[in-house]
Amino acid sequence: MKPERLWGLRLSIVEGGKELAESKVVVPGEGSLSARIDRDRFFVTPTMTDKSKLEPEDLMEVEINSHRVPEGASNEVGLHRAIYAKFPSVHAVVHARPTKVIALAGEGSAPDPSLLPDGGSILDRVSWIEDFPPGSRSLAHEVTDGIARAPALVIAAHGAVTVGATVDQAVLRMIRLERLALMTRGG
Repeated sequence: MKPERLWGLRLSIVEGGKELAESKVVVPGEGSLSARIDRDRFFVTPTMTDKSKLEPEDLMEVEINSHRVPEGASNEVGLHRAIYAKFPSVHAVVHARPTKVIALAGEGSAPDPSLLPDGGSILDRVSWIEDFPPGSRSLAHEVTDGIARAPALVIAAHGAVTVGATVDQAVLRMIRLERLALMTRGG
């Protein structure tokens, strides 16, 4: 990939982080975003960072077919890696802990995409799985099974994951998921 395209990819992650923070889907120190560079690599946000203050240079490059995790990378690198390894068409992943989604998950439910007239155009299905330890291989495995069923996944008591063909699409799906959670709960 040409240097200017790599820089553009970094900028799209930075902008996505700002959008998630402005939408209050992530708070400082939570969540992670990533974007596929090519079939072998992706960029990911560092752990415990304020996504509204990300800089392009903060992002870390991770190899998809390696077990090495760059120091300071998100502790959910394995989750991102598993999704990219299993789904070549996925080019962006967002992992967040949106409060309304978590509250709904605590009730054993997931947001209902049919509540928005245009819900299907952005987010037509939502999967749900039980919680697993953060950063674990079991979580990564279950997440890929859930993503195989839908572009958005609610993880009980843990948060949510959305994927997309672009960073913008994955971010928009996460924001939409939080809105749908509020609507599903009758808010």
